[in-house]
Amino acid sequence: MLENQKLSPFLQEMLERVEADAKGKPVQLPLWPEGKRGTPNSLIRSALFAAAQGKNRGWLKEEVLASQDGIVVKYSGERLIQSDLDVWECLVHLARRHSLGHVCSFTAHGLLKALGLNTGNKDHRWLHSVILRLTACAVQVTHNGRTYFGSLVQSGAKHEITHHYTISLNPQLIRLYGDTQWTAIDWKQRQMLRRQPLAQALHAFYSTHSKPFTLKINTLHQLTGSQNAQMSGYKRQLHKALEILVQIGFLKGFTMEGERVMVERVEKSYLMK
Repeated sequence: MLENQKLSPFLQEMLERVEADAKGKPVQLPLWPEGKRGTPNSLIRSALFAAAQGKNRGWLKEEVLASQDGIVVKYSGERLIQSDLDVWECLVHLARRHSLGHVCSFTAHGLLKALGLNTGNKDHRWLHSVILRLTACAVQVTHNGRTYFGSLVQSGAKHEITHHYTISLNPQLIRLYGDTQWTAIDWKQRQMLRRQPLAQALHAFYSTHSKPFTLKINTLHQLTGSQNAQMSGYKRQLHKALEILVQIGFLKGFTMEGERVMVERVEKSYLMK
């Protein structure tokens, strides 16, 4: 390490990581509680996982996605949606107990149960297609001077008889998990919102803010990756989704005035470190 030189906290951390890599030290994700799902703020303060159905995903090539100030996300691959985020959060949750880059294992049946889904052949095929999509994509995320680029799943293997999987995640994903740059999402609440992609996207986004600030409806339309081209229709969807977040106890209340939205969180921490 450089001696007799005072480095900024960021440069100090980067230097320590380089030294750790050089010495072959393992890199491990934070150990959030079992009932949470640790997710980088940069991924859920952007339109990376759209509030959309999977029918008309489309393909993107180095597309700059809408994101909150201070975050830049570029994406290539088949469009990702909220159900893809469900799977990725579960995979990362399993991987947190292992060094990044090392394999973690699971069965398709077990992961589908963890997602609250059925376990028939159709569901197995759906899960495999999601894992392939997360492996085939290319994401570039810059947040507070740190950039990660690569896929969301590095590689994996599957036993075709037992449906047993082993997967590994890129060790560089740790760059997205700096202090105050990730959030422990309440998994029980998110599961209550299954098949309600806009409510899921809003729950994830507002989970990263203990005291959410007022936003334009158009800004939320962009950040949630909505495919509703009619703003009047989106406003109705937004109002319904916010009502659901109140019903499940995530929001204390909300106000939509003109073109702006104000929400108030229930005073309970689902938040980041």
